[in-house]
Amino acid sequence: MILLYRLSSFAVVLFAGLGFFLLSVQWVHPYVTIVSCALLVGVVLGRLLGWHVKTFQFWHLLGTPLLFLLSSFGPFFLLENDLSKLLLAVVVVGLVFFFVEHVFSFTHLPMNYQPFTLEYLSQLLHILSVFSLSILGFGLSLFLHTPLWFLSFLFFLILFFIVYGTLWAGKVDPLRARPYAFAGALLITELFAVLSFLPTGFYTNAAFLSLGVYVFLGLSRAHALHKLSHEVFRRYLSVFIILSLVITLTSQWV
Repeated sequence: MILLYRLSSFAVVLFAGLGFFLLSVQWVHPYVTIVSCALLVGVVLGRLLGWHVKTFQFWHLLGTPLLFLLSSFGPFFLLENDLSKLLLAVVVVGLVFFFVEHVFSFTHLPMNYQPFTLEYLSQLLHILSVFSLSILGFGLSLFLHTPLWFLSFLFFLILFFIVYGTLWAGKVDPLRARPYAFAGALLITELFAVLSFLPTGFYTNAAFLSLGVYVFLGLSRAHALHKLSHEVFRRYLSVFIILSLVITLTSQWV
């Protein structure tokens, strides 16, 4: 039985890779491909996790890689260079593989699990998911004129899950994590709305938003665990200022 669980990461790679391939060749309607890929990957992950749907651990370990995979389809559609698409697909599939591998160790071979691995991987995938979702959101607003209120509402829901999930994975008490999740989702959604009015491209806006998420997650986790100090604050502030300057100076302003 454990052999079937062991093959879960390879099955996820197969379905995810097939999804990117079908989106490239367009033999099937993109919506059918995306929904089918999500269902297949979700079933594999659900079986790996034992379908414990009443626990947040199940939804976090299921939703984190699934959200990352689905969000990556947004930039994939917008990229025009085939090499860039291939590189994106390889990176996404590789990160999902590593995440599912550690989920397998965490749930079925705890003796082989390296502590805090899923915590750091979850935060990485969440930040990358925000970047991909931001590209898609700003792209929809720019090209299809999708209402900002609708995009903001979807962003708020997704960001609440991301912030709460990251704090939960960081061993923050669930009751203490909820106010941070609500405040973080609200602030970052407001940032998303503000950035949509700037004369910058959606890649630049997505980079700013991802940087904001990174800083908020780091500071809120430190504060929730009573580990926030002047040194920690200065470190995140320095990262924010330096990367903001890099993004600003290398961006094309309309």
